[in-house]
Amino acid sequence: MGDQLSIELESAPDEAAQIILVSGLVAYNESRVGPDPVRKSSNHLCLLGRDMAGTVKAGLQAVVIDAWLVIDLVWVAEDSRRQGAGARLLDKAEAIARERGAKWAILATFDYQAPDFYRRHGYVEYARMEDFPRGHTRFQMRKALD
Repeated sequence: MGDQLSIELESAPDEAAQIILVSGLVAYNESRVGPDPVRKSSNHLCLLGRDMAGTVKAGLQAVVIDAWLVIDLVWVAEDSRRQGAGARLLDKAEAIARERGAKWAILATFDYQAPDFYRRHGYVEYARMEDFPRGHTRFQMRKALD
């Protein structure tokens, strides 16, 4: 059966093909572990820092799933850095996650981003990808929240 498939590189797959792939994987995963908790909006966190004019100057997006706070992004505008906004975002996200029962936080960062910032806030490296992208390193970091 498998040798009846034609395997070809498609540099610009159509939307229908992409939907089939994602739907197939989601259906398989959910048949094993139930509904995907990432799709449940009540599991999401979006913290925003605004200046006095209401302009977004910082933010954190994450999801809390069971024992895990999964931080997707942390950003602080250049003119608002080194003023404690990043630390306040992390502290607030971790506090909310603890209230929701999380025991761990996890995130990824690059050498040109903020690995030292996260280390100062208790995160430890548990994996790295060298030369990703070329000439740089991606760090996987975690922190115990209890």
